[in-house]
Amino acid sequence: MSEDKSDREYDIVVVGATGYTGTIGATHIAEHLPTNLKWAIAGRSGVKLDALAAELKKLSPDRLQPAIEIVDVEDKSKLSSLVKKARVCISVVSYHHVGAEVIEACIKSRTDYIDTAGTVLHLRNWIDKYHKAAELAGVVLIHSCGAFSAPQDLLTWASVRELEKKFSTKTKELVLSVVSIASDPSGGTIESMMERGAFGAEVLEKAQQPWYLSPTTGKQSSNSTNFFGMRHDSFLGSLSASAINAVQNRAVIHRTWGLLGGGKDYGPNFQYNEYKKASSTLAGVLQILNTRAIGLLLTIPPLKAIAMMFLPVPGEGPDLEKEKNYRVEMEAVAIADVDDDKAAPKVYSRFVYPGGPYHTTGAFLAQGAASLLYVRKLEGGAVGGLLTPAFLGADLIERIQGVGAELSTKIV
Repeated sequence: MSEDKSDREYDIVVVGATGYTGTIGATHIAEHLPTNLKWAIAGRSGVKLDALAAELKKLSPDRLQPAIEIVDVEDKSKLSSLVKKARVCISVVSYHHVGAEVIEACIKSRTDYIDTAGTVLHLRNWIDKYHKAAELAGVVLIHSCGAFSAPQDLLTWASVRELEKKFSTKTKELVLSVVSIASDPSGGTIESMMERGAFGAEVLEKAQQPWYLSPTTGKQSSNSTNFFGMRHDSFLGSLSASAINAVQNRAVIHRTWGLLGGGKDYGPNFQYNEYKKASSTLAGVLQILNTRAIGLLLTIPPLKAIAMMFLPVPGEGPDLEKEKNYRVEMEAVAIADVDDDKAAPKVYSRFVYPGGPYHTTGAFLAQGAASLLYVRKLEGGAVGGLLTPAFLGADLIERIQGVGAELSTKIV
């Protein structure tokens, strides 16, 4: 049973609130979470925090306004004192540089935690260092709860449940198609992508393994695309192996599979594969080449130096109004694990959010924190540890639907 934290000063603290994603997350809290929420925005710059607080007050003048907490995340003593004041911590710091410090402070203070960290190498390192300690302390650490993993994880969770409910079958594969997601990156996203190269080629190759983050290894499947990197699905159409976060999402979702019994829940033969929707084979091949070019641009030192001259720096990102008017859309098909593939029952699922990927991320961070704060009902009987968005299950789905998202499933 988790510790009673009802007497803590804050319900939620946002650490790194003045960054690009942090500002969007704080804005979502101000606009959508209960007006009696006791919360704080934290960062290094008092000037930036004051400016953010003023903007938040303009948006929602009649709610409890956030307290301002000035803290240097590298000062472990002050950081621990801060997170101990809160029941839930939203971390939107530079995960490569100081992400571990916030995690350690939350475990020490028994404060539940949520972030958008998605670099699988960081996640593997944190799993090895902190999962058992967090589990023993009864602290929930939810990672990758943003636009680039949370919808995929929840669509998979919901689809698996639907197949089980309607047909009493496990799931063999979840095929996901990214229909629409803006590619305008923030400086923090660019920084994370560029720093992956520092791990070395051998480590990066290991991180490509489908079960890299899972506590147990699942079935090793054959390549699902043709020579051109294309795949065709009768419901989803032409798909190209060009989804920029496919490796990350596969690792996260396979971790969900592993933590939920290593096949007892989703099924022993389960696998997740993600693609980008393509209008034709030629368009799909061009998408693949574009994705590979971006990867080279952000990992080869001379090209990185050139890219840094025109890409946003940490704290900056796409124009907020423009980003807000984008749309995130993806669809998926879950295939039942039966002997006759042609007769296998299938579930079609769809996710749409009326905003760009960073506004989608802000919504998932805020609503995920609200789920931890108000309900804290975890899948699989989990009590703590390094978990995934799917562990917040139906409650997070209902909350994200409540702020304008579509997340639906149906039998096809």
